Amino acid sequence: MEEYFRQGQVFQKRLGIRPLPKREARYLFFRMAGPLMQSRLHRFIDLTKVPVTFLHGNPHLDNYVRTARGSAMMDFDRSRLGPYCWDIIRFLSSLSLRRQENDDFLDRRVVEYFLDAYIVHFLNPEIPAKQLKMLKTTVPEKWQVSMKDYLEGNRRWAKKMRDFAVSPTSREVTGPLLKFLEARSELDLLQEYRLSEVGHTPGSLGKKHYIYALVPKNPDSHLDAIMLDIKEVYEEKDTAFFFSPCSHHGDRMIRASKLFADGMEERLGFCTYKQRQYWGRQIPSFAVKVKKFLSKDEQFDFAYSVGSELGKGHRKGLRDPRHPELIERDLLQNFDTYYKLSKLFTYELDLAFEATLRKFKLYEDFRSW
Repeated sequence: MEEYFRQGQVFQKRLGIRPLPKREARYLFFRMAGPLMQSRLHRFIDLTKVPVTFLHGNPHLDNYVRTARGSAMMDFDRSRLGPYCWDIIRFLSSLSLRRQENDDFLDRRVVEYFLDAYIVHFLNPEIPAKQLKMLKTTVPEKWQVSMKDYLEGNRRWAKKMRDFAVSPTSREVTGPLLKFLEARSELDLLQEYRLSEVGHTPGSLGKKHYIYALVPKNPDSHLDAIMLDIKEVYEEKDTAFFFSPCSHHGDRMIRASKLFADGMEERLGFCTYKQRQYWGRQIPSFAVKVKKFLSKDEQFDFAYSVGSELGKGHRKGLRDPRHPELIERDLLQNFDTYYKLSKLFTYELDLAFEATLRKFKLYEDFRSW
């Protein structure tokens, strides 16, 4: 528990910047505690006996996105090779914390739904992962149809870019962009587009992003504007159980994207600039997430959709593709243990979150004495 309390100090600083309602703050605490949860996994399970595959790494509900290309669990910052059970434990905890009901843990029927989807798509990875029903019928707003309209409407990424605007002519700013386009053999893009705006904005959990707006040089062109998100990657150290199979962390993220959300992200690329590794993508004008707390029917929907994606991705990403039966056997024998561990981690997080809030309140009261 002490590790969670140390995490709480960072959480307090983050919450001081942007206060949140209690249940949303609790979910943020869970998001920030992901690496800590992962580092404690070996205390409860003999990970030397758990089959290894390419992991999503951080499958929580805020990473599930619908775009014009479909919907999937994305954001592969923390992807790597590791014991397949981690993705299952992390997701079930995430789903439990985003329920409308605020008691106990996930309904076991929801968990069985997840397990059924995982097994079906692990055994049949050629079947497309199920799209989340509650986002499938979402229709783009007028400003989401084109990036020109998106920029003019000063929507989410455009606003972030402008809130942290930097000079688009600075060498420090253009360097990562040129390296990214060069790595993609796409430098000729700058013959038709000009760099109009740039922002150097902090990410949700620390790493900074360069956000680039490229607009056609010819104002009468039929070409749409382009926004690129190029960020310094997470370079977590390899451990005995979680490690990167790639020399470049941007390459690692792209490989994970192809396993779990193939075709969902546009203009993926990676590069190195001044000894720093970067990963980039094209920002879609239409992107929707689920921001609400979920009813029981919506939990079933989420459980099946993400179960299908993880089962499919884990099968395709097996470290030893010759022996898929190892995961199948381990899952049938040990799934109940993984379920109980997800429940334990969730309760621990809850206790640490409440203790952190009380400590935070005590210090606030102390200042007013």
